[in-house]
Amino acid sequence: MTSGGKTEGFPQYFTVVSSSMEPLLRIGDKITASPVETGDLKEGQVVVYLKNSRYTVHRIVSLRGFVAVTAGDNVRKFDSEPVSVFEIVGVVKDIPVKKAKSRTYRFFRAVKRKLFGKTRSKPGGQKQ
Repeated sequence: MTSGGKTEGFPQYFTVVSSSMEPLLRIGDKITASPVETGDLKEGQVVVYLKNSRYTVHRIVSLRGFVAVTAGDNVRKFDSEPVSVFEIVGVVKDIPVKKAKSRTYRFFRAVKRKLFGKTRSKPGGQKQ
C-alpha cells in the first residue's frame, strides 16, 4: 500500500499494492481512507492501519475494546498481530460493510484451491 501522505483529520489516498483484499480491491486500485473515531469502528469495516511503518488495508474481523483482529478477504488466516484501534488511519470509503469469512470457510476455500487450483471466471463466462 502506498500513501499519498498523512494528514490528521483529512481523507488520505492510497494505491493498493497487494492482492490480499481481492476481489474487492485489486492491485492498482485507488482508495480513500476517511478518519474515524475509535468508538465508531465496527466489525466488517475495511480499514487502513499503520503498523511497523507500513500501511495495510484489511477488514476488521473482531473488535474487543481497543484491539481489532483484521484479515484480508483473500487470505486464509487472520493477521498474526492484533491492531490497536489507535493505529487505524481510517475507514475505506464506498465499501460495503459485510461479515468477514469464518475460519471454516477460509479452510475449505484453501482445500478447494489446493485440489482444483485457483480458477476465476472472466466477464463473459470464460475461465482465466
